[in-house]
Amino acid sequence: MVFAITGGHGEFGSAVVSHLKTLTDQPVVATVREPSKAQPVPGVDYRPGDFDDPATLRASLAGVETILVNATFFGTDPSARRRRVTAAIGAAAEAGVRRIVLTSWPDLERATMPTVQDYRELEAAVRAAGPSWTIVRLAAGLPDALARDVAWGRKTGELVAPANGASVTPAALTDLAEASAAVVLSTDLDSAVVELTGPDAIGWDKLADLAGVPFRAVTDDEFVVYLTGTFGLPEAAAQQLTALYVDFRSRWSATPTTTLADLLSHPATPGADAVLRRVARFPS
Repeated sequence: MVFAITGGHGEFGSAVVSHLKTLTDQPVVATVREPSKAQPVPGVDYRPGDFDDPATLRASLAGVETILVNATFFGTDPSARRRRVTAAIGAAAEAGVRRIVLTSWPDLERATMPTVQDYRELEAAVRAAGPSWTIVRLAAGLPDALARDVAWGRKTGELVAPANGASVTPAALTDLAEASAAVVLSTDLDSAVVELTGPDAIGWDKLADLAGVPFRAVTDDEFVVYLTGTFGLPEAAAQQLTALYVDFRSRWSATPTTTLADLLSHPATPGADAVLRRVARFPS
């Protein structure tokens, strides 16, 4: 059995590769855009794999039986992500891969943010591709989004967000990567949609506590003005960020489950800890 992970050079993909190599003695392939720049995990076969070059990706998947198609690049324009990931799914099917594991967006039925709607089409594409499939819904960047609020709160002296009454279930990236590796190795999750959440829900009052500042709830329009005026964000970026809070308030991904912990070899990281681990990524 040969397993492959796409995007094996990025933070999430490389973490999945590391966990996979720990969990199995079977061959592991990591596809990356530029193999010469990868920071190799010992024993892993690094092969070229650019979603914009499906022919090369298809050749690199020769002999692979199960692949994780890593679609966690959330900052990408959704039309580009849809095109690229669809091409990767097609390349895997044409290469004779027997099972495709696709990362998707959590609680997709409840998600309204325009920049994640392509995941609906990607899930349909993997279901129709031919090989057996498993969909892993996760938000690897969610702790970063919340950590940004904490960092901005520390910088300004108050945590400002249109999140009155909202809560969400962030999961640590390392936990998500380990759980995804476990899904890749699983033999009983064909045609399954696996929702990965953190073990607990946290709200913006808790985030303000982490920042050591008060929380001030605002409207969406007030938040856009705040982001453009205080941090100099372009209005389009501010509007896009605000759209995420619309989902937060609608209880998107707000219900914790035990699925993540069930897949791990240890307890899942508490949400507050998952957020605090990422705060240092943002300038104070």
